[in-house]
Amino acid sequence: MNIRNIFLVGALAFSQFLTAQTNKSVTVAIFSLNDFHGAFVQNKSQGIPGAPSVLQCLDSLKSVYPYNLTVSAGDNFGGSYFYNATRGVLLPVFFNDMGIRISALGNHEFDDGQKVLAEKWKNDPLRPAGWDIEYLCGNVYDQEGKVPSYLKPFATADIPLSPTKTLRAGFVGLLASSAKEQIRAKNIVGMIFSGNYTHVLDSIEALPDFKTVRDAQIRSLLVHIGTYMKNGKPAWTDKNEAELYAIKSPLYQSILSGHSHEPVCGRINDAGYPVVQGWWHGNYISVMKYQVDTTSMKVLSVEPEIVRVALKDKSQLGPVPLRLQGQIDSLLVSTKTKGGVSIGTKLTVATEDMPHDRAVKYVESRMGKIVCSSFAEAFRKVANKSDKEVIIGMSHFGSIRGGFSKGDVSVLEVGEALPFSNPLKVFKLTGRQLHDLVDFGYHNKRYGWIQTANLETQRDADNNVLKMTYVSPKGKRVTIKDKGTYYVCADEFMTTGGDGYDPKFFPRSQEVKVSLPETTDAFITYLKKQKSIH
Repeated sequence: MNIRNIFLVGALAFSQFLTAQTNKSVTVAIFSLNDFHGAFVQNKSQGIPGAPSVLQCLDSLKSVYPYNLTVSAGDNFGGSYFYNATRGVLLPVFFNDMGIRISALGNHEFDDGQKVLAEKWKNDPLRPAGWDIEYLCGNVYDQEGKVPSYLKPFATADIPLSPTKTLRAGFVGLLASSAKEQIRAKNIVGMIFSGNYTHVLDSIEALPDFKTVRDAQIRSLLVHIGTYMKNGKPAWTDKNEAELYAIKSPLYQSILSGHSHEPVCGRINDAGYPVVQGWWHGNYISVMKYQVDTTSMKVLSVEPEIVRVALKDKSQLGPVPLRLQGQIDSLLVSTKTKGGVSIGTKLTVATEDMPHDRAVKYVESRMGKIVCSSFAEAFRKVANKSDKEVIIGMSHFGSIRGGFSKGDVSVLEVGEALPFSNPLKVFKLTGRQLHDLVDFGYHNKRYGWIQTANLETQRDADNNVLKMTYVSPKGKRVTIKDKGTYYVCADEFMTTGGDGYDPKFFPRSQEVKVSLPETTDAFITYLKKQKSIH
């Protein structure tokens, strides 16, 4: 794998220019960003560079490879509290700065529904004049079996090489057929996600307008379908991977991928296609380097590379990335939560790192306990319950997307940890019902352990719950008994079947009707009252 940090090196660009004059060939670079997920704000502890650092790195790359084009491999947003809170107003600005006007369709592009996807930030007040984006996907169909009007199966773009010569790049888009399982059902009613990729490509190539791609000098598959490194070589990770391995057309010269959040660089399939994927959150920029004979205008060779993005301080940013940083900082002040708090506001201090790693899911994290405490205390306050009342906050593991690093904790950090602000629900369960629910939570192998607050459990070697004890915020201990009744506060997603929890664990007849803040606001309110957390 060819992975390196890259800096602005004028000498290299000049060397390339001299070589091009001698050999009548130039290097043309196709840059790709994948799975950015709206990660505009830098987070050093999590290694997230932030949009200005990504832009700075890309600008440096463009100075090295002056003949270039930048595209996206999908999931441009989704799972980012900053993006959701600001309604994504900076994405057109960022993509315009990067030069991105072509993107693969990712599953998160459906997050706000098809109508919003079709509008493509039409009403965004910060949308740059003249900027637009084309979403490419040829294997998603509407109820009539047609590609929706807001999608295109392919697109082309021109790359000027000189005042008299232009290179054309063509891209064909595909989305993982399994993406349907990762999208809210109401957002894709009646839609078909085909995993018969070879048939799809044959059908696309038979379209009359496909001649524009066929005649392009550079031809790439731009796919939001996962790849990963297996024994040092790229491999597909998809439920229809046999179909992907069957792709062998000499028409395509490279594959730009996304979706699986893995750094990937090498060659794939029997055809030996160069393939790249740059992890996620802008950690890497993918580069596909084409050596092009400027006389015949033919591609001589293709080499893949992924470039690690260095995290830059404001003092290290160029004018355009610095302007983007200023826009981000302004939104951190002006954007407020539903409770009226600026998302950049400091809430408390973490005296130590408090991780919640989604890859280490068979644990009860300290972060999980604090989140669940906030749910319980939100109900205690609204319902005016005393410390003597048993109230157990709980959460499914996946709703908490990350932890806190040692140091200041702001509203933004809270939002990134709980980006899916869900309604809170309260149920009054018997001790037996509570036991069955918690016991299932410790055996939820697919999604990870249940997270609770103020609840101690004794379990046997097979993780079966033997005994439960409630410990109040003031330290009072209460043994949970089968015939007793106890309040449970959890998010709506968990109580309606989310992450494998059967809705029967939360009988509607036992729901306590009360108006509560949503999960993220409950957590914010709780942390504001804590001088520090640990």
